[in-house]
Amino acid sequence: MKQFHPLTIKRITRETGDSVRIALAVPEEFASDYEFLPGQHLPFEIEVDGKKLRRTYSICSGIDERPLEIGVRVQPGGVFSEYAANHLSVGDTLAAMPPGGRFHIELDRGRAADYLGFAAGSGITPILSMIKSILENEPKSRFVLFYGNRKQSTTMFIDDLYALKNRFPQRLQLHFVFSQEEQEFPVAAGRLDADKVRELFEHFCKGIEPAEAFVCGPDTMIQTVTDTLVELGIDKDHVRSERFGIPRKGSRAPQEAAAKAADQASVTIIMDGHKKRFEMHRDDENIVDAAADNGIDLPYSCKGGVCATCRCHLREGEVTMATNYGLEPWEVEAGYVLACQSRPVSKSILLDYDKT
Repeated sequence: MKQFHPLTIKRITRETGDSVRIALAVPEEFASDYEFLPGQHLPFEIEVDGKKLRRTYSICSGIDERPLEIGVRVQPGGVFSEYAANHLSVGDTLAAMPPGGRFHIELDRGRAADYLGFAAGSGITPILSMIKSILENEPKSRFVLFYGNRKQSTTMFIDDLYALKNRFPQRLQLHFVFSQEEQEFPVAAGRLDADKVRELFEHFCKGIEPAEAFVCGPDTMIQTVTDTLVELGIDKDHVRSERFGIPRKGSRAPQEAAAKAADQASVTIIMDGHKKRFEMHRDDENIVDAAADNGIDLPYSCKGGVCATCRCHLREGEVTMATNYGLEPWEVEAGYVLACQSRPVSKSILLDYDKT
């Protein structure tokens, strides 16, 4: 199982009035563990008022850039983001797990492809990593970005994007869309809803056949943009998405599944070559929390079914997942589940964290 390691803060830079960029140095002995693919994220853990808190933030650095950088949008009442913005200083350490996530791209220097990106707000963070890495490492590829924000003043990484445009003017298209500022051209005003996606695509994507489209932002924006791109002719399997924030909780286990279960279930965990076992009630919230109640620390981060930090293989038994935004269909078919969203249906289950 991946372990948390202390990363040293090298820089903290104010990006906008409500966001910061944090640069993190990885200890040399763990450097290989923190190699990443463009678009991946880092799970972090802090302790506030005696309670451990975990959150996941995407890497905004290009694949060859060090130290690693993340972008943090400060959410009102967001304990982790407010702590990061107001209490961390250069020289402090943050406990971070090695990179993970399936919203990424495998680079190929010989590839000549067109890529399409739709980002809203802090959803630009992983896509910025992709843009940097593609432009540097795929010299024949191009990227078209549509980036929605309220105002220019709230737009994260705008200087980075303009700098990339200056370096790669023929290979990077930038199109900003602002919902709370008047624009000279109507196409640049509004929100990234279905009509706006169609309008942008028709104006700026003629002659382009995207090899991949990447979408990142709030939950409702993800679905709208994805559905519209598929409607416009992009293969659904080539539209990749990652949600920012934790979506609204799904309903609890289906009644027909719950009806199959008695009260208690035996849960066996395989992790780092060792087996651990505990009992839980089938109406407990999820396996991760039930394990913690029994003194077993399972990997997790968002607890919203998004980041897939809690991904494991169901070797025996049956579970039901309340929500799944982190697993691909093939992973579900292969028996992988999200432990933070799962509850037992059968009398016993065996979960394997060592199978990748």
